[in-house]
Amino acid sequence: MDQSPSSYMLANLTHPHSEQLLQGLNLLRQHCELCDVILRVGDVKIHAHKVVLASISPYFKAMFTGNLSEKENSEVEFQCIDETALQAIVEYAYTGTVFISQDTVESLLPAANLLQIKLVLKECCTFLESQLDPGNCIGISRFAETYGCDDLYLAANKYICQNFEEVSQTEEFFELSHTELDEIISNDCLNVVTEESVFYALESWIKYDIQERPKYMAQLLHCVRLPLLSVKFLTRLYEANQLIRDDHTCKHLLNDALKYHFMPEHRFSHQTELLTRPRCAPKVLCAVGGKTGLFATLDSVEMYFPQTDSWTGLAPLSSPRYECGIAVVDQKLYVVGGIATHVRQGINYRKHENLVEHWNPETNKWTSLERMNESRSTLGVAVLAGELYALGGYDGENYLRSVEKYIPKVKEWQPVAPMVKTRSCFAAAVLDGMIYAIGGYGPAHMNSVECYDPCKDSWEMVAPMADKRINFGVGVMLGFIFVVGGHNGVSHLQSVERYDPHQNQWTLCRPMNDPRTGVGAAIIDNYLYVVGGHSGSSYLNIMQRYDPISDAWSDCAGMLSCRCNFGLTAF
Repeated sequence: MDQSPSSYMLANLTHPHSEQLLQGLNLLRQHCELCDVILRVGDVKIHAHKVVLASISPYFKAMFTGNLSEKENSEVEFQCIDETALQAIVEYAYTGTVFISQDTVESLLPAANLLQIKLVLKECCTFLESQLDPGNCIGISRFAETYGCDDLYLAANKYICQNFEEVSQTEEFFELSHTELDEIISNDCLNVVTEESVFYALESWIKYDIQERPKYMAQLLHCVRLPLLSVKFLTRLYEANQLIRDDHTCKHLLNDALKYHFMPEHRFSHQTELLTRPRCAPKVLCAVGGKTGLFATLDSVEMYFPQTDSWTGLAPLSSPRYECGIAVVDQKLYVVGGIATHVRQGINYRKHENLVEHWNPETNKWTSLERMNESRSTLGVAVLAGELYALGGYDGENYLRSVEKYIPKVKEWQPVAPMVKTRSCFAAAVLDGMIYAIGGYGPAHMNSVECYDPCKDSWEMVAPMADKRINFGVGVMLGFIFVVGGHNGVSHLQSVERYDPHQNQWTLCRPMNDPRTGVGAAIIDNYLYVVGGHSGSSYLNIMQRYDPISDAWSDCAGMLSCRCNFGLTAF
């Protein structure tokens, strides 16, 4: 017979064959035909074929091929597996499908774990992760730890941290042991608007068992970052909380926190640095937009990683922009206002924007949000109690002193009390629950500073800076506000000042290595990073880092693009 290639073929029937094989084996099982083993749980008997069970389970393979007594037995009894779970696993062995629900998963996962059926175990974990909510996440975390489900355990603990304020009001939270609570409230990644939420959660946990739990107050109060609480809150806490007043260690912790506020020299220690590191401390820098030439505006966005001292590009803005505001709310990066540019028929057009966008790190995409009530460039932005404030700026015709805030939950901008002075090209900072508007132009260069109290919805003037400044950087760390660089109307600045709100006083620090204006500044791990700007002759991409403890500057990797008058924030 002719054996040329055209006279034969290899037919690939893998899919219909495997499907037919499974269906045939399952029919044999259902009719108890050719079955060679019975799995018994209590009074329930499940007929099966050893070869099928061994093919999907290393546990069964070892049982039926090793030197165990079950190798020769036709009946195997299980005492530690739920009958419904075992039936579901046998069904999976013959069909490749498994039914998972809230009613079955708590027995199915342990059974899959014991029998070493990784695919079923993985699907159980995926299902439980999809079911996480404030009321069950602690229980799921414990469950995952018990059965060594590492990915589920990490996901549940991440959920607890990200939703701490809701979780801390649940029955599961109140039933935590003191060691479990210690571990949770010590976590750097607790997503809380203020440290007050952590203290109130601790206080509620103590009150849940007021007879037994007060003895843990001192131990657990160590986990609350007391220096991050305001003087007003600390004072009220001492006056109102009998447990704290009656405990020597608790009083000592409160006194140390008050010293932090009133005695600046106590702030520059390693222990203080740990206690004053914010929850969800930023890990990276984001630089957004800016100018890179007289008529060249950027839409590009880049991110800096301190661990590797390197920058990488992200998704660009919807349009080139400079003089915009930038801030982080609920782990999303917001870009507010600014000057948008575009070229039409060779002419460069500029528009002062009320546009608001945010970037989602999970999708690397920008989304447009509700626009501000007013167009603003050269504005200040601040985040207070989970709300985004847009302050002052310039609308193309007028210097502004108006202020509005965005409430993400209702997706709405609302006006608040206007500043005392009109300001553009200035900086805003948040410290101790207050917003500070610093320096700027309106319509002259200013060194004045004013402070907003959200409880009173009012502004008042505080001590002025030593230098007049516009287009400078600002950062908050160790209970101080730091300002750096800028322009005073005559020359570019390299000076650095820090403000102590309790002394109402500005102090000069070691200056930058070079004078710059239009810089970006942000804080990571109690270092002040100063990026980009303009030297007076060129646009810059350089970055330097200031260490307040050693009062020294060091060089870091420069940005991918030279930028001036751009947005920079820690994220």
